[in-house]
Amino acid sequence: MRITICFGGSTFNPEELEVETLKEIAEALKELKKENHEILVVTGGGYTSRYYIEAGEELGIPHKDLDQIGIAATRLNARLLNSVLGDLATEDVPRNFEKAIRTMLRNKIPVMGGTQPGHTTDAVAAELAETSNSDLLIFISDVDGIYTSDPKKNEGAEKIYQMTTSELSDLMSKMKFEPGMNAIIDPLATEILQGMKIKTLVIGKNEINRLPQIVKGSTHSGTVVEPPEKTETDKENQN
Repeated sequence: MRITICFGGSTFNPEELEVETLKEIAEALKELKKENHEILVVTGGGYTSRYYIEAGEELGIPHKDLDQIGIAATRLNARLLNSVLGDLATEDVPRNFEKAIRTMLRNKIPVMGGTQPGHTTDAVAAELAETSNSDLLIFISDVDGIYTSDPKKNEGAEKIYQMTTSELSDLMSKMKFEPGMNAIIDPLATEILQGMKIKTLVIGKNEINRLPQIVKGSTHSGTVVEPPEKTETDKENQN
């Protein structure tokens, strides 16, 4: 199976780097490779990105330059994970999808960060999954699924365990997106997902060590996002 995995910055760099989480990620990816899956990885910027961007804003740095600083932070995280993977990855961090796919086809794990201003790593992961014809897209963060609102700000937020990309888009249209919001896939990524036919999982960092089992179909506490066509077909098969 070909799998694109996005590790949000909050996964291993929420307020400081979490070495144990990086080890868990590396072990899970190694296990997936042992099972002959083709893996592509995208990392977010996390605290490093926020720290530098906030400092840049205080210094009056233009937004176009702040975007580049944020991208650099995602690539720094990518290089760190790249190094942890050792021989499973390559020395270079891909800066475009073509290079990432070539790396995957050489039986290595490409680990990339951001690509261009205005595109979050959520969107990068969705585009990479589409461009590489992935069979499965997985988003992992410190929020364990998609909720009706941001659970960090609303205790009454309810988790949605299964939905279509259309339902996700409808939910996003009712929500006000704010930078740093981790409760849901961001608007640009949602728009990209609507045009894809790829099953998507949104799970929490607490299930990283279960990734190999989850890929095989084991239950998890996150959210499954299905393309509308696939969901309708599944319903027909059940009737």
